[in-house]
Amino acid sequence: MAEADRTRVGAVDGAWLRMDSEHNPMVITTVLVLDGAVPHARVEALLRERLLVHPRFRQRVASSAVPFAPSHWEIDPCFDLATHLHHVALPAPADEAALRDLVSDLASMPLDRARPLWQIHHVEGLAQGSVLVARIHHAVGDGVALVELLLTLTDEGASGDPEVVGVVPRRARGPFDLARQVGAQAIALGRMLLLPADPPSGLKGTLGVRKRVAWSRPVDLARLKAAASVRSAKLNDVLMAAVAGALRSYLGARGTLPEAMRALVPVYVRGHESTGDLGNHFGLVFVPLPIAESSVEGRVVAAKAAMDDLKRSPDALVALGVLAAMGVASEEIERIGIDVFTRKASLLVTNVPGPSGELHLAGRRLAALLVWAPVSGDVGFCASLLSYAGTLRLGVSADGGLVPDPEAVVAAFEAEVDEICTS
Repeated sequence: MAEADRTRVGAVDGAWLRMDSEHNPMVITTVLVLDGAVPHARVEALLRERLLVHPRFRQRVASSAVPFAPSHWEIDPCFDLATHLHHVALPAPADEAALRDLVSDLASMPLDRARPLWQIHHVEGLAQGSVLVARIHHAVGDGVALVELLLTLTDEGASGDPEVVGVVPRRARGPFDLARQVGAQAIALGRMLLLPADPPSGLKGTLGVRKRVAWSRPVDLARLKAAASVRSAKLNDVLMAAVAGALRSYLGARGTLPEAMRALVPVYVRGHESTGDLGNHFGLVFVPLPIAESSVEGRVVAAKAAMDDLKRSPDALVALGVLAAMGVASEEIERIGIDVFTRKASLLVTNVPGPSGELHLAGRRLAALLVWAPVSGDVGFCASLLSYAGTLRLGVSADGGLVPDPEAVVAAFEAEVDEICTS
């Protein structure tokens, strides 16, 4: 096997690889809805031409026989595109509800660890046109990297790339500044470890293997940004407030609203070393959600304060270091670390910027772009936000036993956004 065909799994990527569990597969799910049907042969040709040029999509994970030695990516000698690309028909009545059920079924299934860690289902039968459901393991890359990669399949290619996001770690200016940074990071790690567990709520409980997904209608991004601007807030502040308001409404109606709740939020660390353009470049940080605030304005103010605190802290860089440490530790130690951290939060909230302009794939307009991030440990709920062509959508993924009706959370989010934009 050629040396270029075998590369070491990075520490952070390895941590995500080992986070797989029966009730939480570490798989990022993306849905691309096309305005019109696309021949299956055209989809296959696109994948061969633009996806398989990346070695990671022909490589499987080979574990080392030596304890604590890193795993490697190696070319699958039996690689066959037909194992990863599936052509299916949407079950009757072939409407959006049927598509939700299909995506829920796929999101509930792990990927075959003996093969390259991805699958794409080409779904036909939806009245609007073809649908591509892409499922890629988090060890291959984070949400930002994978959305950018999938967009290379479009007719516009790299010209459709989203905006650059994340924070850039500041380099220390001399030994005293370095010592100060190390001290601040140690304090941040101690603060994270000392956080108490999140209180019981309708989002916490014993997890099963069944996932349920739902997504919102497109929300006008300009309206959201204008609503944030008049409050001297940022878009992320308003979105966190909207998610908090939706959960306050949903859990309150069911009598399971806690007094407080934290979300795990990915913060991208630009400049982090990883293999090529893929890999994982973010740390997960804890952000309090203002679910106790009874007014929209109160939730926006509280969300802004929480996000401002996050921007001033080294938490993202510390969390990235923790993931790297877990990736080279024993599997037992990593499990303990995951349990310790995920008990302190009730959900994951992620916001991935998509392309600002409208795109096409195989000559068909990309009508909708949706994403769902995986959650680890005993967390059973994720709110994934993704912008595209001047709009934004919320994708909700939840444990089917805890939240059997994620479309109700989506409806509450839409109502919350409408109130934020009109008040």
